[in-house]
Amino acid sequence: MIKFFRKIRQKFLSEGKTGQYLKYAFGEIILVVIGILIALQINNWNQDRLLRHQMKANLTNLASAIKQDYDLLKAIEESNDFRSNSLVQILKWTEAQEAVSNRSDLVVAERDTTPVKLTSTLIWDKEVPETFNKDFFTETFIWIGRPRKMIVQYYAMEELKNSGLYSSLENQQLKDLLNEYYTGLKWGFGGDEYEQNDALADLSNYVRDNYYLMLSDIPLVNEPLALIKNDPGLVVRIRDVQGSAAWRLIMAKTSKIRAEVLLKELQAEINKL
Repeated sequence: MIKFFRKIRQKFLSEGKTGQYLKYAFGEIILVVIGILIALQINNWNQDRLLRHQMKANLTNLASAIKQDYDLLKAIEESNDFRSNSLVQILKWTEAQEAVSNRSDLVVAERDTTPVKLTSTLIWDKEVPETFNKDFFTETFIWIGRPRKMIVQYYAMEELKNSGLYSSLENQQLKDLLNEYYTGLKWGFGGDEYEQNDALADLSNYVRDNYYLMLSDIPLVNEPLALIKNDPGLVVRIRDVQGSAAWRLIMAKTSKIRAEVLLKELQAEINKL
């Protein structure tokens, strides 16, 4: 093709048709420029297509990671729904508030008579017993040591950032939701990375050091309610664990809601790619 065009130019030049030669040469230059521009445009299209394909793959991977988080958050919610509420019921059984009410230096709130209800039936599928129930008591001290560790699937978010795609993501709402979601997980479950559960460790150590028992052994002792009721130090530590379980329950619920909203926004962004 190049030889063909060259022959045409040489013919014009040999025939002395300089004007036609220049016009032809100029036209040839224009064609070359147009060809280059077309090639650049095709290259840009290919680059954009590859970028969109990579972005879609990364966002799909991120959605999968958040779904894994969601499943674990659901398990944490179910576990701590029982842990928190069962401990509340046991403190009611032991009449723990009355046990310290004779101390003049303490201001004790009136005993809460609101019936305890479980949201999840995974662990206990019956009504919460209002009076001592050995099976319920035993389940409580089995699950008291099972707060469920939150292992956040950070890998997909890190991959998105390391690839440079996060900075090219134009959906600011999606970015805000991602930041809120991962910041919330860090705030609510940050201690899980370091195996920290201070309230549970304090209770476990207290029972071991003072009674030479494991937590799961407490239902086996004679009159376990009296054991708890007559030991203010034990009561305080059980309350701490109950508070910790209630916190994990709240954070699991909150993070689940954030995950649901985030997954919808992620799917909408994926559908646009």
